[in-house]
Amino acid sequence: MDQINHIQYIPAIMLTKDSKPGAQPTFKLDSAEAKQAIEFLKAHGTVIDPTMALMEIITHSSDVPVSTFEPGITKVARELAGPLNNSGMPPASAQRGHQVFELWMSVLGALHRAGIPIVAGTDQAIPGHSLHREIELYVKAGFTPMEAIQAATLVPARVMKLDKEVGSIEVGKRADLILVEGNPLESISNIRNVRQVVTGGRIYDTATLWQSVGFKP
Repeated sequence: MDQINHIQYIPAIMLTKDSKPGAQPTFKLDSAEAKQAIEFLKAHGTVIDPTMALMEIITHSSDVPVSTFEPGITKVARELAGPLNNSGMPPASAQRGHQVFELWMSVLGALHRAGIPIVAGTDQAIPGHSLHREIELYVKAGFTPMEAIQAATLVPARVMKLDKEVGSIEVGKRADLILVEGNPLESISNIRNVRQVVTGGRIYDTATLWQSVGFKP
């Protein structure tokens, strides 16, 4: 595959072979099978879009408010609030959900360390805000802040062969920019403090854009 979306599909190709009759295959990140899978993905140039922000929402305990790890949920349009606030796993399964999510985070870290291209995607989560959470989770998985930002900018531009046009701030490229308050290289969560958007030669106030689609600024 040229690209795999969703991190949960990766451990399945890393399962160990057990010679005991009837034994279930197991997952070990340091196993020969896991290392072979990583080398295969790297050799092929497979791109991974892990959608970690979505996985976090799915696996968190439903008795823990989403707002404790994703403050953007307090700003969503009314039509989205109900389904998002009623997401997650039953509390009885919360420990298992946490273990699975941490396993996925360890896989993401291993893929990144191996040099496999990671692009920031979110799928069905919290529009706009979950991309910020995705970037935050990459830092937790071992990316530097700059590497996490590039997973949402320069790396996807390279993957789509558009890096001559977009993906970084350089002379001759399209000036599609966000202006943030604070330095995300010092604290990655500063990436959430978007104050203005520049696109098509125009500057837009972020709060006004959010309000235009029924979100709180």
